[in-house]
Amino acid sequence: MEPDLDLVAEAIGSPPKSWEPVRSGYTRSRAWRMESPDGPVFVKEAADEGSLSMLRSEALVYSNVSGAFIPGFIGFADRGARAALAIEYLDDAHWPPPYPDPVDPLFVALETVSAARAPAELRVQAKRWSRWERVAADPEPLLSLGVCSRDWLERSLGLLIEAEAGADFEGDALVHNDVYSSNVCFAGRGAVLVDWGAAVRGSRWIDTAFAVLSVRVEGGRVPIVDFPDEGPFAAALSGHLAVEAPEPLPDWAEPGSTLRADMAQDLRHALRWAAEKLDLEPLGQTNPRACGPG
Repeated sequence: MEPDLDLVAEAIGSPPKSWEPVRSGYTRSRAWRMESPDGPVFVKEAADEGSLSMLRSEALVYSNVSGAFIPGFIGFADRGARAALAIEYLDDAHWPPPYPDPVDPLFVALETVSAARAPAELRVQAKRWSRWERVAADPEPLLSLGVCSRDWLERSLGLLIEAEAGADFEGDALVHNDVYSSNVCFAGRGAVLVDWGAAVRGSRWIDTAFAVLSVRVEGGRVPIVDFPDEGPFAAALSGHLAVEAPEPLPDWAEPGSTLRADMAQDLRHALRWAAEKLDLEPLGQTNPRACGPG
C-alpha cells in the first residue's frame, strides 16, 4: 500500500522526497520512514475506524506533550476518512528486545511521564471491573491456553480477586498505557516511548506495572523500583491478559496479527509475577489437555 502523498505532505509541511515502509505494530495503520527537506520523519497513516481513533488520540498527546521521553511532533493531517501523523524519526536509538542492562532509564522516563501535564481532552481511565471474577464465572477460555492447571487456578482465584481489587487505576497523571518492548527505545537522551494511541489520564502505576511485566517477558533484570502496590497490579494485569488473550482479534488489528499469541505469552510471565508477589503456589506450566477434569 502506497502512502497518500497529499495527506502526508499536509502533515509534514512539504512533499516527501522518498519513503520506505516500516513496521507499525498490531494495528492496521501503515507507517513509513520518509525523507523530508529537513531530514528523516516517521509517518503513520490510518484509514479504518479503529486505527483512526487511536491515531487521533496519539496526535492529541504528541501535539500537547513534549519532553525527552517522547518523539518530537511535526504535524497531523485529518481528512475524516484518512489521517496521517508525522513525528521525529529516532535514527540512532536501540529498540528492544533485548532490554539494556541496566534498564533504569525506562523507569526514570516513566517518572517524567507521570509528572507531565496530560491533555485535558485525553480519555480518562474508567473504573475497572474485576477480570478475575469473570474468569471465575467461566474459566474455560483461560484454561484452553494451557498456561495454568485447573487445580492451581481454583486454589488461587480467591487471592487473585482480592488482590486485584487493591489496584487503583484511576488518577489524573499522563499514562502511556501500553508500555512494552516494541513501544520503547533507548537513545542518548534516555528512554523514549512511542505509539501513544492508548494513552489515558489515570494512575502513574499503570505504566510502571506494564514496564515491569515487559522487562520480565523479555528476560531482562528488573531494577529496584518504588512500587507500593506491585502485588495488586500484578494481579490486575494478569487478570486483564487472562480475559483478553483467549479473545478473537479486535477489529483494529491487522489480519494475521500475533496480538493474542503474544498476550498469551505475556500472561505466562504475568501469572508467575503475581504468584511471586502474592505468595501463591508456584505456577506449574501445563497444556490444554492437562486442564481437563481430574
